[in-house]
Amino acid sequence: MSETQSGKEQKELLLLKGKLNAISAVLKLGHEAFEKRTLQQLANHIVNNSRMVAPYERSALIDMRGSKPRILAVSGQPEVNANSEYCFNLTNLIQPLAGLDKVAVLTDELLKEKNAKQSALDAFEYLKACFPQMLLIPIRPVARGGDAAPELLIWAVEFSDQANLASAGSLLPLLCQHYAEALFFTLHEKQKIIHRVIDRKKWLKPSRVLLILFCLFFISLFVMPIRQNVAADFEIMPGKENFYYAPFDGVIETCYNNKSGSSVVPGNIILTYNTEERAFDLAGAENARNKISAQLDLIQQQSFKDISKRGEVRMLELQKEKAEISIRRNKWFLEKSAIRAKQTGILDISDKDKLEGKAVRAGEKLFEILSTESLIALIALNEQNASVLGDDCKITLYLHTMPEMPIIGKIESISPKPVLTEKKIYCYMIRMTMEYQKKDLLCGMRGVARIAGPRVPLGYYLFRNIVLWWRRV
Repeated sequence: MSETQSGKEQKELLLLKGKLNAISAVLKLGHEAFEKRTLQQLANHIVNNSRMVAPYERSALIDMRGSKPRILAVSGQPEVNANSEYCFNLTNLIQPLAGLDKVAVLTDELLKEKNAKQSALDAFEYLKACFPQMLLIPIRPVARGGDAAPELLIWAVEFSDQANLASAGSLLPLLCQHYAEALFFTLHEKQKIIHRVIDRKKWLKPSRVLLILFCLFFISLFVMPIRQNVAADFEIMPGKENFYYAPFDGVIETCYNNKSGSSVVPGNIILTYNTEERAFDLAGAENARNKISAQLDLIQQQSFKDISKRGEVRMLELQKEKAEISIRRNKWFLEKSAIRAKQTGILDISDKDKLEGKAVRAGEKLFEILSTESLIALIALNEQNASVLGDDCKITLYLHTMPEMPIIGKIESISPKPVLTEKKIYCYMIRMTMEYQKKDLLCGMRGVARIAGPRVPLGYYLFRNIVLWWRRV
């Protein structure tokens, strides 16, 4: 017994859910009908989209306002072909039903009641052979007050079986009430609005137009926010400086065939020191160590018999350690004498003739490798435009070589105070990482940076620029 009751409850819930879905679909279609701008768009909406409420096979909307019925739309057809066999028969069928005032199922009795001609009866037999059931729904434009207009549209809906016709008989008339209001708005209200606009043009004199424009401009000074946009110069440069300095005092012997602008990879030898003196010192230190080692071995053997020789053993050990320190020192010089590249990049070095044979001191700059993997943009923003800097500051870069390609990125840092640049202008230096393919960029490229600051009212923006201009006069 409980299972039977639970089954009934589930059926009732499903039935209630179906009714709610149907009502929501009716409201949705009715709302969308008000958004249609023309009668043709509304007709296409009615015949095509209403299928989500009732599963009909085919439908058409017929305009009965003229002397002869005119088919506005047919479901599934973007344009109506009035010369087709279906449209010809449908026109003959609907013509005697010009005075239809309620929803009706098309039957022989209805046609005979309307004194239909033989052409209408023949058309009924033709359409009945395709889909045996047809529901006729009159749609008259209805205002919000409930007054119906004399215009009439008939919606012919065809079904394949009696069950679908029965379910649609209660939903489609409800949906057509919304369509009737939308039809009234399309045919009458929109025309009234257009006429009102046309009539108002008569009193729009030039003086009043200028006054309206002035009022709109005055209001926009306080309510229209705009961004402060300024321009600045920028340069592409490595994100990390890769300078190479002289590890010790000495003379540059060889500068290999690496010119400024050539590409290098890790391990490439850039230049070498003159190591002849270091090689002589290393050979001398090794010879001294070998000699001391031989003496130490001899004295150690003699010290077993002669106790007085044990003091000489300690002295020779110290001399041997000193020689080994000298050996390690000279080997370090020889190892550091060949300066190699530690990363991939572009070499920036002086001329070969100037470096070879030059005496350098420890810590002196020799060359630089410009890395192309971590490039940044260094932007010089004039101090007088510092008001654009803020949390929502946005920067777009345009290279001189590729002005059509905007480059965006992220601000990495801003100098805490202005710096005097080579143009003798105090500027804030902004470091910016770029979201761009690094292979297309080279160190030293320059361009224009467009900096957009926070949004300010239009009045403040104009007032600030006018005051700054006046101060310079």
